[in-house]
Amino acid sequence: MQARIRIAVIALGATVLVLGSALGILAARFDPNAYKSAIVERVREKTHRTLAIGGDIRLAVYPRLGVHLGKASLSELGGTGEFAALDSVRLSFALVPLLLRQEVVIDRIELRGMRATVVRQADGSMNIDDLTAARSKSGEGAGASGNAGAGPARIRFAVDSIRVDNAHLRFDDRKAARIVDIARLNIDSGPIAHGVPSRVALSANIGVDKPALNTVLIFESGFSLDRDTRRVAMTELDANLDLSSRAGIESRAKLKGSIEIDFGKEAIAAALKGKIDDSAVSGKGALRDGMLQLDIDIDRLDMARYLPRAAAPGAVAADTGPVPDQPIDLSSLARLRASGTLQVGELTAGGLRAANVHAVLLADGGKTSIKPLSATLYGGNGIGSLSLDFTDDASKPRMALVQDLRGVSLGALLFDASGKTPLTGRGDVRLDLATQGASTMALREALGGTAALRLRDGVIGGIDLGRLVREAKAAAGVGSGAESTGFSELSATFRIDGGVARSTDLSASTPLLGIGGEGQVDLAHETIDARLSCTVVASPGGQDGPAAASLGGLTVPVALSGPLARMAWQVDVAALSGEAAQKMRAPMPSGAKEKLKDRVTKDRVTKDRVAKDRVAKDRVKDVLGGLFPR
Repeated sequence: MQARIRIAVIALGATVLVLGSALGILAARFDPNAYKSAIVERVREKTHRTLAIGGDIRLAVYPRLGVHLGKASLSELGGTGEFAALDSVRLSFALVPLLLRQEVVIDRIELRGMRATVVRQADGSMNIDDLTAARSKSGEGAGASGNAGAGPARIRFAVDSIRVDNAHLRFDDRKAARIVDIARLNIDSGPIAHGVPSRVALSANIGVDKPALNTVLIFESGFSLDRDTRRVAMTELDANLDLSSRAGIESRAKLKGSIEIDFGKEAIAAALKGKIDDSAVSGKGALRDGMLQLDIDIDRLDMARYLPRAAAPGAVAADTGPVPDQPIDLSSLARLRASGTLQVGELTAGGLRAANVHAVLLADGGKTSIKPLSATLYGGNGIGSLSLDFTDDASKPRMALVQDLRGVSLGALLFDASGKTPLTGRGDVRLDLATQGASTMALREALGGTAALRLRDGVIGGIDLGRLVREAKAAAGVGSGAESTGFSELSATFRIDGGVARSTDLSASTPLLGIGGEGQVDLAHETIDARLSCTVVASPGGQDGPAAASLGGLTVPVALSGPLARMAWQVDVAALSGEAAQKMRAPMPSGAKEKLKDRVTKDRVTKDRVAKDRVAKDRVKDVLGGLFPR
């Protein structure tokens, strides 16, 4: 038996040797270039495209049986314009299936310098529709013939490896008005066969024009192909991405996980985790029927690093007035179709800080909403929603913000948002705002809606109303950052139209005054025009001194006007009754001055206590388009 096996092996080896020698002689004598014109004509008949073969066609026997083709190109349908081209291609064939079963098995493909442009028209048709349809029909016919056993030889793909060097693929998506360039594409894969585990390495430069982004991608992954379901499953994926934009945004990501691609349903599903810059990220995503589904969890995120440098928040010097107008372009979100959730442990946005952020996203049909949008921030919590509507004008979407903030420290919030603290205190703020525009100033000038606040134990910055009422006669001046009015309670509601907030029910209480008022604040140009009525509240037993006792019940009008940074004030003594005016003009009783100084000192101590929660940090602009006054 062993002798027979030995004889069979020797015979098989001799046969292979003889056939190999014969193939070598055939390769030496056979000139495939003589068939160029026939190949070109065959392609024209089958595809109505023009194939140009500029290089020579060569047969090779060692180290693999194969065909080598030099420069070649394929035209668009109809023969005009170049669809694809390459510098060279090499196909290798498995020898044993060819000899024993008359099967042409392509086991290695090498492509160098391949270039192709895929175009999707506005109606959804593509310039490769004819090729994919022809391939589908050809595949059906080949399968039928193969089952019937017809034909001298069958072609079967069982690729042992693919190598692509320096390819350039361009996707001109005219339906989405976007161009994607994949340049310097290099691929090196293992076996590509049904149900066979394999690995692939890929690197490429991927550029997108809208928004203008470029990504350097390097990844390795295991994968398997299911020919029956037309699915590719990638496992143990290890990807590195370096992203940059014309606006100066730079980001780096290192992710691991898995991806499954379903070519039949044109769907992608992924589960990834890793690092994006300084953030630890984990998430799941899917793309089906053009709808992106995302569920993302991030430990901490600083939005400033992902804003264009020209519009990124920066330091704001004191009393410099409104910040310069900045353009805002959100048009890239107009075509977004997505849904999902976002969890962020710690978020910084335009200087504002929040924790435990939870957001639910829905974007489709030119409308994007984030609802609910909740977080804990500045000692309290907030819940609300944010929406963008691009249906009328993608360059100037309508925006709406609803927020209900409870128990927040307003002074710290305003300082982080604008670098200024015109008002401090802890309490509730409710916002229902809408606007539209393509720049920060346009957004502020178009701002409308309502706002309400109710605070306690705070300070109004820029003016000391108690001092004005106690000391002033018919006086006027300009407020300063060194002055303030402490209050125990403050409330107001505002109606906002054209960027101007108007209130008729301002109310505040201080140890010496009951304050009411009305007026308006121009949020776009940061000016104020208001009139306050300050009523002196005499303390029991005259503890605030003879001066305060003598003014008990007196109401003094105070007008405020001008820029918020240098607010002008005027005490309108002329508006008082004769008796009240006489009280204001009367000399201060003996000893009242000292008691008044003591009271002023106490007021300043109160103000200092409330202001201790302010955080000393760089002043920054507001990421939401400068909606907070500066």
